[in-house]
Amino acid sequence: MRGTDTTGNSANFVETEQILEYDYNHDITRRVLTSFMQMRGSIPLYWTQRPNLRWQPLPLIKAAENQLDAYVKHMRLQLQNYGGKHVIVNLVNQKGREKSIGGELERVTIQANLDFVKYIAFDFHRECHAMNWDRLSILHELLFKDITEFGFFYSNISHPSKTKYQTGFIRTNCMDCLDRTNVVQSMVAKEALKQQLHYLGIIDSSTRSVDDLTDFSHIFKNLWADNGDECSKQYAGTGALKADFTRVGKRTFNGAINDGVNAITRYFKNNFADGYRQDAIDLFLGNVQIDPANLPIKLEDSVFNFSTNGGAIAGAIFSAAMMLLCVLISENITATVFWFIVFVAFMIFIFLNGEEFVSKPRLKID
Repeated sequence: MRGTDTTGNSANFVETEQILEYDYNHDITRRVLTSFMQMRGSIPLYWTQRPNLRWQPLPLIKAAENQLDAYVKHMRLQLQNYGGKHVIVNLVNQKGREKSIGGELERVTIQANLDFVKYIAFDFHRECHAMNWDRLSILHELLFKDITEFGFFYSNISHPSKTKYQTGFIRTNCMDCLDRTNVVQSMVAKEALKQQLHYLGIIDSSTRSVDDLTDFSHIFKNLWADNGDECSKQYAGTGALKADFTRVGKRTFNGAINDGVNAITRYFKNNFADGYRQDAIDLFLGNVQIDPANLPIKLEDSVFNFSTNGGAIAGAIFSAAMMLLCVLISENITATVFWFIVFVAFMIFIFLNGEEFVSKPRLKID
């Protein structure tokens, strides 16, 4: 799922609240609680990114739809639910396949000119290219004033009158609101946590970062890495990418290998399993109503059927097998080249018609 619906609710929307409880002198009667909340959500426009066997499908903006209306509905819903000011942090690439959707978000933000919204575009992949993670400091500087001004929720059970509230919120998005978003949200949370700890008198002004508190920093990083993994598992079926940076503060060889495995797993799940999963979710949530008198025999059909699609897949498998046999047994170059050409032809047909081969929802079709 991508984008927003007609009522302003966005896909991938998650609010994350970082809660800190502290008992002064280990006295529970002097307990105080602080929390900082931020959110993530799909770019609030009408757009899609349907799987089609390509590694990264092109995002398609629904040109006939009123994109300004979609954006305004979502942001006014945010204002209704949370109040205060809102900072949109857009992490998508500002060139290539992501440029159009990022550019459209910037256009409608300027056009809407909502007084409670601030927009920041930060091309994560360009700025942090070649593992230059220190360049996240650029975004940190852009957000520091907002994090400080927004503050955090504070409650003292001994002095309820001293309760104070967070006055603004940071809403982060990339394309799927997972990996890049996880990294940036943990950075924002780290700055907010430093300010929470300073406010409670746990640290003084000489502590420049939570990273200076070695043991505590280890807990913090793992907490946010676990949070990113759980969000990713629910949405994409694997742990988060770039989790090693969130967990240990740098890219590692094992982290890169793990990212490769997760990326391949996501590809197969996205193309060959998510349609059925979406049907299951829609049934569970009551988003679709099935007529008991007209129940489908089954919700998932195999691509290995007698249709053109099934024939293409069977043909590709057969030609690949024949090519392999020619190489291993007959050593006939002509036959090998022939079956290679046949295999390539079948694969071109399959990828040109990719949307016909992927797993798609059958019960609720947008």
